[in-house]
Parts: sequence; C-alpha cells; structure tokens
Amino acid sequence: MPPAYTPDASEQVQAILLELDQIEAEDLLEQLESLAQQGDDSSAELLGEIHSFGLFGITRNRALACDYFERVSDRRPDGLHNRATCHFDGEGREQDFEKARNLYRLAAQGGWHQAWCAYGNMLIHGQGGPADIPEGLRLCRMAAAAGDRDAQTDLGGYFLMGVGMERDPVAARFMLEQAASQKQANAAFLLGQIHEKGDGTPVDNAAAAEWFAKAYEWERADAAFRAGSALARRGFRMEGEEMFINEPLMREAIEWFALAERFDPDADTRAKASEMIASGSRLIAAAGKAPHE
Repeated sequence: MPPAYTPDASEQVQAILLELDQIEAEDLLEQLESLAQQGDDSSAELLGEIHSFGLFGITRNRALACDYFERVSDRRPDGLHNRATCHFDGEGREQDFEKARNLYRLAAQGGWHQAWCAYGNMLIHGQGGPADIPEGLRLCRMAAAAGDRDAQTDLGGYFLMGVGMERDPVAARFMLEQAASQKQANAAFLLGQIHEKGDGTPVDNAAAAEWFAKAYEWERADAAFRAGSALARRGFRMEGEEMFINEPLMREAIEWFALAERFDPDADTRAKASEMIASGSRLIAAAGKAPHE
C-alpha cells in the first residue's frame, strides 16, 4: 500500500469551518455548494459527509451524499471510500458488493487508511469476490496500526472469534481498548461482553456495566439493557433462602432498563426491560425485609 493519504481542505473551506457557529445551516450549504460548483473538491466531499451523517443540523440524505461522493471519487481516495460505502450499505445507492469491493480496493491503493480494513473485511468474508483471509487480516492490521478505531474494533473481533488465527481474548481486549479510547461504540460493547462473560479475564460486572454505559453514550442504543443487567447482577443475589439487595445499584439498574424500554431497537428487548423494571421495583420494595450490603 502507498503512504497514508491525508485529505486536504481548501483555504475557503477552512475559513467557513472556522465560522461555523455564526453560519445558519442553509447558508453553510449554499456557500459550500458555490465552492463545489467552482471545482473545490474539498467542499464537495464535505457536503457529502454533511448529508451522509446529518451534520450541523442538516437532515440526513444518503442519496444526495452519494451524489457528492461520485463527483470527487476519481480525485479523492476518501471520496472513493465513501462512495464504496454507499454500495456496501445499500443506502443512497443499490447494494452491490462487487462494486463496493472494487471501490474500497481503489481507495486503499490511494492510501486512505479507513479503506484498508473496509476492503480487508470484504476479503475476509468473501463479499463481492473470492475470500482471502490472510490478506484481509494484513490490511486490517495495517489500518489498526495507523490508529483507525474501526479497524481496531474489527481486528479485536477477529482475535475474539479466532478468525484466520488462534482465538486470543487477551489480544482482543487490548485491541478493543485501543478503539474504545477513541470512543468506538462497538468496541465498548464488546468489552462489556468480555467482562460480563469473563472471557480471558475474571468476570467483572462493574467493568461490564461501565463499558456498556460508554457504548450507550456513544450511540449504541442496545447497550442500555446490558448495562442494566450487569448492575442488577451486582445489586441482587440469593444465598440459600437469604436475599441480599444493594438498593442504590438496583435503582441505577432500573434507570438503565427505563432507557432500554424507550430506545432499544428490538421489541423483545423493550418488553424484557419493562419486566426488569417491575421485578427490580418489587425487589426494592422488599429491601426493608432483606439484609443490605
């Protein structure tokens, strides 16, 4: 692979970004579009990212985002990568793994480090063409070493599952912690599972709850139920016929279950969260009759 590509931004775009807090959303789009029409590729790329992620209060529009990425993709490796993602996700463009794989490959060859593992993942899973697990892992290792948090998460997952290598939960935890230090939500969620199960480390429900809470903070809505469950395990236990309740922990667990009841994307989990709220409330009501910790 060539040296890493660093995306540039024109002086005009940099000046606009410095004034973001003083520019209305529609004026921002108008100014950037004017620059894009004059051939400013950094402006067109930024417009694509704004519409792709719904930045600066702009309504998310993946089809329009893909239009902008197509305008610059023959000149910018980051635009190639984003265009590939349009076809990989099937959002804004028809899903086409073969096209996505080829575009990721071109972006990777252009030095865009985020494309190294994106292309590598497609090689590992045989998406859009033949599988090549060793090469895919090599590319993901390159991207992880370059500090790409998504690649670190993917590689951590491969260590955890033993994909193309001997399973190594300790190495997985190390790699996932690198990604989580950059607020990667999926990495935090996996770390929560590792501590919850005691996979390569002692079971630690306190650590599990902390990681699931971070995953939720970083926009994994399905982490709220797991955070609540980890806290509930710490807040209640039975020893023979004797019940022990830590009321503050149970109340905190209920707060997380309430978030899961409202925001978890899975209907069954939302229903389970309602049951856990009721169950936890009953336990708290019984706390006066039980030994406390």
